[in-house]
Amino acid sequence: MPVLSGDGLRSTTRAVPWLPLLAAAAIATALVAARLEQNAALPLQMAAVLLASGLGYALDDPAFEVVGASPTSIGRRRMHRLTLAIPPAALLFTALLAWHGTAGSGETLALLAMFSGLVGLALGIAGVSARRSPRGLGGIAVAPTLFAALILSTMLTPRWRPLPIGDIPGGWPPIIARWSAAAVIGLAVLAISSRDPAARRIVRRRPDPSSPTSLPRRGDRGAARPPGRRRAASAR
Repeated sequence: MPVLSGDGLRSTTRAVPWLPLLAAAAIATALVAARLEQNAALPLQMAAVLLASGLGYALDDPAFEVVGASPTSIGRRRMHRLTLAIPPAALLFTALLAWHGTAGSGETLALLAMFSGLVGLALGIAGVSARRSPRGLGGIAVAPTLFAALILSTMLTPRWRPLPIGDIPGGWPPIIARWSAAAVIGLAVLAISSRDPAARRIVRRRPDPSSPTSLPRRGDRGAARPPGRRRAASAR
């Protein structure tokens, strides 16, 4: 991740909307502390969804159109924000995971993969929503979209669930693989949505020799001379 200088660190810290992430962290901690079910992963799964939804607000950029033409690209600005927002959320989820406990290393890796997948999807959703929003606000779309995706996934048979919450055939390895794939897809969508809007792809077209407006290329002596001069040169 990019290194921020002193001024850049202060300005980025002020620009990140911390309130949604702090609220999500407080609710997630309360859910794990309540221990709705002993030795069950439900509180940790809910905490992962909440923290991922809170991270989506880190990409909210109301000054999107104003700073769109600045030397710092939108992708770099987003990386600066995520450099500050992701580590505390990841540390908190790891602490909650250790506090609550799991049934074994397989479940621990599955929950970590789930958190990574939810974060990747949340950032991808927020990146696209902020890009399409006139005000550059995409965090509000993250939680409804994540919940809808999880509900649609649970409606499928366990074998075909792309975002598995419970058990699926094959045990922990396919759960870890599917959530890891979700993280990769979400980050890829974020990268695509973070392209600089001011950049324009320059399309170079070859001149058409038959067009009257096309200019002759250097070295093409026949095309450089009009017909009258060509006949005069041959008479000499």
